[in-house]
Amino acid sequence: MKLKLPDSIASSMDLSSLLIDLRNYSRWFAHESIKKQVNAKHVSEPPIVSDAATELIHHCTNKVDIENLINTLEKYRKSAPSITITLAAPPTNGVKITLVSWCRKNIAPDILVSFRFNSILLGGMVIRCGSRILDLSFRRKILAARQNFPEVLRHV
Repeated sequence: MKLKLPDSIASSMDLSSLLIDLRNYSRWFAHESIKKQVNAKHVSEPPIVSDAATELIHHCTNKVDIENLINTLEKYRKSAPSITITLAAPPTNGVKITLVSWCRKNIAPDILVSFRFNSILLGGMVIRCGSRILDLSFRRKILAARQNFPEVLRHV
């Protein structure tokens, strides 16, 4: 099964939440299938799931499809490449989706992106991928030019 996650599922934690929704839906679906087999009159409402879960469930027509989807997502969570982006402030959903979309288009289509924030950065971002760190923060730029900083302040 070729998996294409929506950009709203960015991190391993988002994926865990999605898996919880899918497992709940799978249990409901199994119960409803049994009710149909025994001609039960009472039909319960499906559980409320996230938009991403709804989008993925739309392609599933039976319990086997749902179970395959869950197994695929669990394997994906264990093997997908991941990066962590640290920003100077908590990112909005729009910023998260934009960054995840860019990462999936330019780095890897199956990458998981987790977000953190640290106000000490002052601006910019720090990107961590495995043992590699790319520091694009304002703090690093200010510290790198600390000899020139008093001169710049005098001209302000």
